[in-house]
Amino acid sequence: MAIKKKSHRLLQKEATRKILLQSAYSLFVEKGYEKTTMRALAENAGVGLGTIFKHFSDKPSILAAAFEEDLNAVLQNAFRTLPSLGITSQLIHISNHLYSFYAKNPIFSRALIKEVLFLEGDHGKVLHQQLQIFLETITNLIGNAVQNGELSPDTQTSDGATAYWSFYFTGLLLGLMEPSFNVSTQLALVERLIDKHFFEKGDSFRGC
Repeated sequence: MAIKKKSHRLLQKEATRKILLQSAYSLFVEKGYEKTTMRALAENAGVGLGTIFKHFSDKPSILAAAFEEDLNAVLQNAFRTLPSLGITSQLIHISNHLYSFYAKNPIFSRALIKEVLFLEGDHGKVLHQQLQIFLETITNLIGNAVQNGELSPDTQTSDGATAYWSFYFTGLLLGLMEPSFNVSTQLALVERLIDKHFFEKGDSFRGC
């Protein structure tokens, strides 16, 4: 089967988008998100202001796209190195990877969470889809824990995934509210909440 080659225009568009995101990333880190203007982004990337708006509708969309690849890489690594058994260990493993990512630059991470939480448009849809995929993956992990006897057969897997997300996000917000994100402290909190939610009926289902 012949492989279709990308047109010159499409390749040029992708190259421009990559330059814009690299420029945005460097300016956001150097000057801070709030102090970085769209005009400064254009000047730093060596393009006109109109070119930016052909790719992104607003600054929050650029912020989301600039870190989308990094976040995806963090998640892929977390799932690739996931412990084979132990739902608590697995969920804490995932949380640790994500918290460590945000803790590297808490000031910038605060801006990221603040701006993209209710992001609309195409990038908002992408983030929503990514969240749904993440929750489905967590649901499957919980389902596996039910099947291998670690969790009660009565466990509602989708509810469990939503509960974990709320625990994780609570820890993330609490960590970002502090001057320095203490990953260990927030992981301990999430672990307590996970144990309370999944094992509150006792230890009879801690077989694995």
